Amino acid sequence: MDIKNKFNAVVVAVGLAHVACSAGEQAPWREQMQCGDTQYVIESDCKPSNDAATLNQCKAQTLSVSHGGTARKAKLPELNKVSAKSIVETGGKVSKLFVTQWACVRGDKSDVAVMYYSIGGGSAPYAEAYSIYDEAGALIENEDSANTSKRWRTARAT
Repeated sequence: MDIKNKFNAVVVAVGLAHVACSAGEQAPWREQMQCGDTQYVIESDCKPSNDAATLNQCKAQTLSVSHGGTARKAKLPELNKVSAKSIVETGGKVSKLFVTQWACVRGDKSDVAVMYYSIGGGSAPYAEAYSIYDEAGALIENEDSANTSKRWRTARAT
């Protein structure tokens, strides 16, 4: 089974739920995922929408990755160069992407984390991207990871 099929089988929606916050107020939002020996945490401050059909308005997301006693933080989106270039070439702004889904996937050799980004629900050619992280939580920065994402996006659309 290739990574695309494994990803389809274990996709987990990252909900933008807020506890005890009224509409109009910024509230902390935090989600975490354990993937093998690596801990991922995404945090942001979000203003909840007034209805189910409207997206929450969030400030930039921050990713914290912990593995083997080391930790790092990154502002999201964190894309490989090929994916970032593709977003810009099709008229998008990388800074508008937000993680809306993520999954831990068993790869050929180890667990990898896959993060799905979208802009406003993913309704334009530039409105979605993926990042894949290795077993130590490092962004996989090569064209093969971008090609895997394109194959998965194509399979998802059919």
